[in-house]
Amino acid sequence: MSGIFNWDDELLESSQRIRDINSSFDKISQTNQQDSDELMQLRLEIINLASAIGVTVENILETPSQQPANESSQLQWDDDFFLNDNPLMIEAKVKAEVFRSPEILPPLSSLDYGIVGIAGVVASLLDFLIVKIPKDINYLGKYQQQGSRFTAWLKTLGVDENGKLNPFLKWCETVCKVPYDRSIDPNIPGFNPRSHRLLSLSHDPLFGLIFGTLDILNGSMTAFDINGNIQILKTFDMSLKDKVFAPLLWLGHIISDMCTKMGVPIPGWAFLQLLQFGSFGSNNKTIADISRWMYLNGYDLRHFISMSVPVAAIEIIVRGYHYLSSLETPAQIEYSLHGSVASKELTQIQSNLKLHKMLFLAHAIAASGNALKVFIYSGNPLAINLTQWLFFLKESVNIVRASMRDRTPEIIIRNRSKINQEWEEIQKISIGRFNLSTTDSTIYFDYFQG
Repeated sequence: MSGIFNWDDELLESSQRIRDINSSFDKISQTNQQDSDELMQLRLEIINLASAIGVTVENILETPSQQPANESSQLQWDDDFFLNDNPLMIEAKVKAEVFRSPEILPPLSSLDYGIVGIAGVVASLLDFLIVKIPKDINYLGKYQQQGSRFTAWLKTLGVDENGKLNPFLKWCETVCKVPYDRSIDPNIPGFNPRSHRLLSLSHDPLFGLIFGTLDILNGSMTAFDINGNIQILKTFDMSLKDKVFAPLLWLGHIISDMCTKMGVPIPGWAFLQLLQFGSFGSNNKTIADISRWMYLNGYDLRHFISMSVPVAAIEIIVRGYHYLSSLETPAQIEYSLHGSVASKELTQIQSNLKLHKMLFLAHAIAASGNALKVFIYSGNPLAINLTQWLFFLKESVNIVRASMRDRTPEIIIRNRSKINQEWEEIQKISIGRFNLSTTDSTIYFDYFQG
């Protein structure tokens, strides 16, 4: 019997131990629940404080409406908070924002793109309808192509119905005699009355000021031959009195030549005679040969003016729109008067970048239209709009320069502006019974009474 009683005592003792263990687990569970409630309350306070100061706390789970079923689900929000919004990650995000490079070019609105498209299409239409090619031509003997009526009209200026120069131009031709105005020279291959203004560097409307002045002073003629070689030939010396007025003599002579049948070449066109390579067409023509053929078929300064019409349309439309859209409102005027110099400079930089981005896109559209025009004209080089491609190249260079600029000042100004904005928001916040106010850079806390 004593053995049975001993067994009962052991059973009672084991049962008591089990109850003690269960009681301990209940206390631990209650403690965990209390800690979880405190953490939940702390989380809500953090979210409320973040909302009050304008800071967005993302990816935090919504407050559970019911008691989680187990301990792991209870602490799910806690894990999410400390994994996604811990101080180290926030610091990394702040650093990334501070050192983030600004966009290479400012964005354009739908209206901006609309203006760009309109300007590019208008330029392309003008290229097809107004510029065309310099004159009527039977290209390759099988493509009859109509020339520009606008260029034809320009060629009537300065002459009468018989092709004679008007009195003023005739006077310039008579008075402004120069030593480089030879039309035939057997020592220069390809130099003849139709090509002498192309090959003579002194007849260039731009670089001719340099070569023409030198030729007048030296009594010489500087010219290319059709093989790309520069020839300097002695002609005749002018009097010292005439040499003093060499630039004026050059100007008067070039003006008198502009309205002649062959006109004067496009600025810099003579230097294409250096490009003695390439093999184009059935006759294997070089670039120099093609450029010379283009000039002989009317691709001169007057057609260069015609080619400038589409470019002028783009510049007027885009720059006019940009100017009107950048007119300052009263608020912007107030800011320009009291804003920092750095901020105003940044605004001006962004405005200029936007303008050149729009010009680049508009000229790209027009250049593409000209490429289509050359295709439609069966590859006729006279259909190339040189002015359009030059302006497209110019804006391309501007875009490349913009992409390579030092953006550090822009980063500094942007961050300073962001700090100022956030500080203004913080100043408006009332925390507890204290109101935050500032005078200059000093911080004061005004205690609310009562």
